[in-house]
Amino acid sequence: MTNTKLPMLDAASLSKAEDTLTRSRLGKYLRVTRNNLQQALRLYVLNAKVSAAVMTDLHYIEIAMRNRFDRELTNQYGISWFNNTQFLNLLNEMTRRILLKAQRNAEKHWPKGIPLPPGKIIAELTFGFWLRLTDSKLEHTLWVPCLHKAFSPNKAPKRATFNQQLEKLRQLRNRVAHHEPIFHLDLLDTCRRIHDVAKLLCPTTARVMRQTSTVKRQVMKLNKYRQLRGI
Repeated sequence: MTNTKLPMLDAASLSKAEDTLTRSRLGKYLRVTRNNLQQALRLYVLNAKVSAAVMTDLHYIEIAMRNRFDRELTNQYGISWFNNTQFLNLLNEMTRRILLKAQRNAEKHWPKGIPLPPGKIIAELTFGFWLRLTDSKLEHTLWVPCLHKAFSPNKAPKRATFNQQLEKLRQLRNRVAHHEPIFHLDLLDTCRRIHDVAKLLCPTTARVMRQTSTVKRQVMKLNKYRQLRGI
């Protein structure tokens, strides 16, 4: 088991760590620890550990969602659905730009003269792209005739509810991806939301995620430290 406990640092080491991470990035941690740099760094480490665990769980949702949605879009518009005029006409300009950027990124990393597999393009699409496909404007043109089939029979959530859940996860994912503080959030509620969305997409995958997840363990360590230090 990896030891993540932060050793006590002397003043010089603390100063170097602060200079590297920057006081601006440590600002929130310093404020809640009353400018105790040693405690702020410990909280920073715990926040990073929780973030890594959260990102691991979120990846199951992103992979499951894009594969399930890709399957239904393929059934509806063909294997190259991302180039299908009927499908593209449903999207707003911003969503089409995201799709075009994904195609260009995929082409950059693929040998010229060799057909680009659709899966390479799918892998380049952002979490936000899939979220956009659950927008209210697409309820009757895309969700009802197509995307609701991505869920188990008679288990599809209401589009609006699923959209709201995904938006909250997108915001969380963005914070984690940009190494922002999440220690102040209701992380146990976050655990439940991640599991609920994963279960909607694939109960079996959700079970694998839950059995291997370290989020709760890391959250407990974080909360214990916060309670001990009165943070």
